[in-house]
Amino acid sequence: MEIFYSPDIAQGGTRLDAIESGHCIKVLRHRKGDIINIVDGAGTLFRCEITDDNPRCVVFNVLERQEGYGSHPYRLHVAVAPPKNTERFDWFVEKATEIGVDEISPIFGDYSERRIFKRERSERIIIAAAKQSHKGAIPLLHDPVTVREFLEHSSCAESGKVFSCPDTEKVISRLHTAKQLSERTPLRLICYCDEVESLGAKKIHITEALRKDASDVIIMIGPEGDFSREEIAQAIKSGWQPVSLGESRLRIETAALTAVAAVYLANC
Repeated sequence: MEIFYSPDIAQGGTRLDAIESGHCIKVLRHRKGDIINIVDGAGTLFRCEITDDNPRCVVFNVLERQEGYGSHPYRLHVAVAPPKNTERFDWFVEKATEIGVDEISPIFGDYSERRIFKRERSERIIIAAAKQSHKGAIPLLHDPVTVREFLEHSSCAESGKVFSCPDTEKVISRLHTAKQLSERTPLRLICYCDEVESLGAKKIHITEALRKDASDVIIMIGPEGDFSREEIAQAIKSGWQPVSLGESRLRIETAALTAVAAVYLANC
């Protein structure tokens, strides 16, 4: 089943944009009268009939809708330091979207080697991956922040704040619609390689941490040089639980995807 994307359909929009229209008519050879499936990026699938098969602007009528299409039984926000190689970050966002993630925040730490982030390509990859894996909700890709900024404003559920992204009103609407702004604090996990006992904390394996409650989780993955001692100390002071992903030495994108998979499997 092919999936098309139209973020305006829930507000009464009846047209596909030029890229989606071209794919629908020129590539997939749909014509007037055909039934197509469209997601709004906020979790709803619409079954629609094409009324105008213009390859530059497909027009359709909505026949029916299905809420919560392709949803997962948890909420996951991953904050990850972009690797030096941009293709590796794109690989991560694609695979994380396929497995199931709600928000992705690029973060820059004290030891980050890359401090420039271009979001357009990653957003296109996320949308394509969501369509391919039949997800009604498109993961939110936030603007980059420093590790310290993320720690200060890490939980929408706790503070009611939303990270900066191109359509903040839509983000807030989606969060309220899904009842994601609860009173309880999400489980906050920070992956760290070094010891933390000298900082007054105990590091546990991520699977042990997720046994407590894996329904609402925020996970932080640091840069190539890991988090600095000052950053991990701030995280521990703010209530974050240091966790291990095992004995293997993992690249950033592999570690981040391992964490996503751990949350997914904990909720199966």
